[in-house]
Amino acid sequence: MKINEQIRNYRKKQNLTQEQLANYLGVTAPAVNKWENGNSYPDITLLAPLARVLKTDVDTLLSFREELTDLEIGNFVNEITEEMFTKGFEAAFERVGDKIKEHPGCDKLTLSLSQVMNGYLSMNMEKLSEKEKYQKQIMAWLEAAAFSEDVQVANAAAVSLAQQYMINQEYDKAQKFIDKIPPVGFDRRITQATLYKYMDKTEEAYAVYEELMYQKANDLMINLIGIISLLQKENRQEEIQDYLKRMRTLAECFDLGNYTAASLEFEIAAKEKEEEKSIEALTQMVDGLEHMTKIRESGLYRHMKWKEDPGMDRLMSMLKKNFDQEEEMDFLRQNPKFRQLMKRLKSDEID
Repeated sequence: MKINEQIRNYRKKQNLTQEQLANYLGVTAPAVNKWENGNSYPDITLLAPLARVLKTDVDTLLSFREELTDLEIGNFVNEITEEMFTKGFEAAFERVGDKIKEHPGCDKLTLSLSQVMNGYLSMNMEKLSEKEKYQKQIMAWLEAAAFSEDVQVANAAAVSLAQQYMINQEYDKAQKFIDKIPPVGFDRRITQATLYKYMDKTEEAYAVYEELMYQKANDLMINLIGIISLLQKENRQEEIQDYLKRMRTLAECFDLGNYTAASLEFEIAAKEKEEEKSIEALTQMVDGLEHMTKIRESGLYRHMKWKEDPGMDRLMSMLKKNFDQEEEMDFLRQNPKFRQLMKRLKSDEID
């Protein structure tokens, strides 16, 4: 909304006539009339008094804080996209500039329009004259959006800037905006890996991608565990087995070993006092522990930096203690295979 519309709307909200508003400010009624018709603007020294009389603030009066709805933004983006192909990039670019000036406080609008214009510019760079001028202005818009109070807008703008600076081979600037992305919420490691790729830092890029792959695979395992726990409460055995099968497939695909799926199978079998199934699952658990020490040898993660202490000794000690103390394990204690597995849980017997 333009300043003339703001003045008119807020004046009417306060039930003031143009003459009354003029008297408050020490100007003439025709002057106020010209402001509201958009024929002239209030003197800058009158903005603060004008805002006070209208019971608002200067930012609102100037539309600095005005937000458009997502639908309004989407509709205008569609208009601009169509205009680029019908009237040309230059005409659309000029209209975008006017729209951003009209709504300087709507960061989501600035981001959306900048991304659309930048995408078109990238695909048609050779066809446009003054392309450097356009690129410079688009980057300026994106930088403004990158400092938005809206975290999602700021992060998206930072990613767009980092990607464009990579294309421009301005890697220091790309890193600056990658560093701006907070570690929580948007995962900046994907963009960091892309920067490494542009800089021909192949080993570093591999390491980031492998770390992400390992983390995401483990996150999926955690999600599956959560779903299985819900299914257990509802005693949906057939679906539990289906999800356990999926866990094993996931573990096989990403070299995660059988420990997690086997531990759940053991829990289910032990609860039902099924001795044979419990021993089978427990055997796979112990085998899975051995696999944990060898996962570093997997070709999927050969560039990753692993922690020095994977905590295997503590994990095995905790497991053996639980099996020794839990009354629920009493039905297994006389089983020779169970006693043999307890011996294997000693740290010096796990490779």
